[in-house]
Amino acid sequence: MPLYLTKSDFKACADCRTRLYYRKNRYPTSNDDNPFLQLLADGGFMVEFVAKAQYPGGIDLADERDPATAYAKSRELLAHEGAVVFEAAAISGSYYVRTDILLRRGDSLDLIEVKSSSLDGDAAAEPFRNARGGIIPKWREYLLDLAFQTMVVRAAFPGLRVNPSLCVINKAHRVAAHETISRFTVSRDETNSRSRSVVHYAGDPSALKGTQVLVRRDATAEVEELIPEVKRKAEELATLLEPTGVRRVQEGIADHYRICRTCEYRVAPEEKPNGFGECWGALANVQPHILEMHRVGQIARKDEPDPVATLLKRGRASLCDLEAQDLAGDGARAERRLIQWRHSKDAGSEYLPDELRSELTAHRNTPGYPLHFMDFEACDISLPPHAGLKPYERVAFQWSCHTLYSDGRLTQAEWLDTGRTIPNFVFARTLRETLGETGTVYVWSAYEQTTLRKVMEQIGEWLARDPAGAVAAARVADEAALRDLASWIDRLLGPEDADGKRHSPRIVDLHEIALRHYFHPRMGGRTSIKVVLPAVWESNAALRAHPWFSEYNQSGANGRPIDPYKTLPPLPLGDEATDDVVKDGTGAIRVYQDLIFRSDHDKFVRNNRRNLLLQYCKLDTAAMVMIWMHWTK
Repeated sequence: MPLYLTKSDFKACADCRTRLYYRKNRYPTSNDDNPFLQLLADGGFMVEFVAKAQYPGGIDLADERDPATAYAKSRELLAHEGAVVFEAAAISGSYYVRTDILLRRGDSLDLIEVKSSSLDGDAAAEPFRNARGGIIPKWREYLLDLAFQTMVVRAAFPGLRVNPSLCVINKAHRVAAHETISRFTVSRDETNSRSRSVVHYAGDPSALKGTQVLVRRDATAEVEELIPEVKRKAEELATLLEPTGVRRVQEGIADHYRICRTCEYRVAPEEKPNGFGECWGALANVQPHILEMHRVGQIARKDEPDPVATLLKRGRASLCDLEAQDLAGDGARAERRLIQWRHSKDAGSEYLPDELRSELTAHRNTPGYPLHFMDFEACDISLPPHAGLKPYERVAFQWSCHTLYSDGRLTQAEWLDTGRTIPNFVFARTLRETLGETGTVYVWSAYEQTTLRKVMEQIGEWLARDPAGAVAAARVADEAALRDLASWIDRLLGPEDADGKRHSPRIVDLHEIALRHYFHPRMGGRTSIKVVLPAVWESNAALRAHPWFSEYNQSGANGRPIDPYKTLPPLPLGDEATDDVVKDGTGAIRVYQDLIFRSDHDKFVRNNRRNLLLQYCKLDTAAMVMIWMHWTK
């Protein structure tokens, strides 16, 4: 079978030709078992299902995998007026695409690309452009994809005008019950990594026809603007396709290091074959690596040589080989890089200054005890779980809070949604019962404040639109009680400045403190709680011996402490007799959806799902306590 440049190849390799060799030879990638990408893909398949439901007479060619046969069938079908083909194929020379929806109208083909991104259905006539007329970066990747498809379809169907458009989520639409994610399930052949996911809809798909959850916008002008760029890049990639396979070209790492930093072929050194290792050679495993520098892509400054590129051209790849002046600059990010650089030298050292301890000590007086360590789990998904919500509207389904009192007591409270109505208002009401009006509230990132602000706004919107429904969902006595809850959130978030930023009198972001004041060599350039906790846990024996955290105290075969997140026990989740464990927010969303909407498992399995969520969120807040204790030792 001929070797083609597909639209997926073009998207992945337009900025790096070396990737094409790795793709066609199926090198291991960091995306192979990425649960977040799988969650996004599942959402995309559901949105695609809704889009195709608008054309009930459409013929789906997804099961026809042979390119030549699929192209022949597409031409035959689209020779007829009004024909609609899903996964239609188009071949032109070395190029091959499969389109989401292709519709024949007279002498035209409507090329409809379905994406799970969103825009306001009432947006301006040019939703893909900014005020200066340029293409908005958010849409550029999608439009390049669409431009490649348009170029190939035009050549494959000569004589027909091609009208490209994007079909996306309408974030202004409040979904009805038949449009919620609860009506959809996605299945796939787990034994075949290349198998296509299949969407199942509980109900009559014809109910989705005419839905306002999607909006379609013409993209002809943007595609025409991008086609010259697409044509040039596609030709560069196509020259690498040879009868015996893909010719490998090596992009210069000094010019592409920003791309290399996030490349999917940057896998563990032991993975074989190893794309990153082949590209970087002897520089791949240098420690501490320059690509681990905090925000390494932002080091270069205008009108000056890029110090990272200069370093790589010298055949060096350790961040310690930079000079202090290379990292100079204004702002917290530059200061963070300097801290990392200084404390990565000579095998590395922990940075725990007195300023950090002083700041935490001050909190014991203002805002004062008790000290609440708070974490939320929430989801923003394309098709919301509850009627009355808009696409990507936040659903807050879980919280955990460890509370440390001035007398040394530590308690933990938690709440998890297990119902089928919007949980946000009960979420806030139960949280208020724990946090009250006094004490310091520690979080890790701005996510909790953002979530609370969204819940407060939702209370106002629901009271204006459906006050009885809002009161029922919150399980409060009346509208006044719900307004009082919104007022509590408002007080907790604090006053708003001219830029719309809130200044809470009680909430303190430990992540911001870590950025300013803390470094451990194990963290590298990252500051998430998932990397800070293992660093302090391994270096602080007193923490591991503390009875509060004994359930996480385990050692590996080498005798070294195990990351507490890796000690969470897996639990059986179904008939397949396999166990699972929630280790991140994506896993929490998946298990939550199953807990709420799946009814095909018994009480034992449902209880296991609940326990997986509880033990994960509990550790997130326990982790903050551990880090706080380490910082204040």
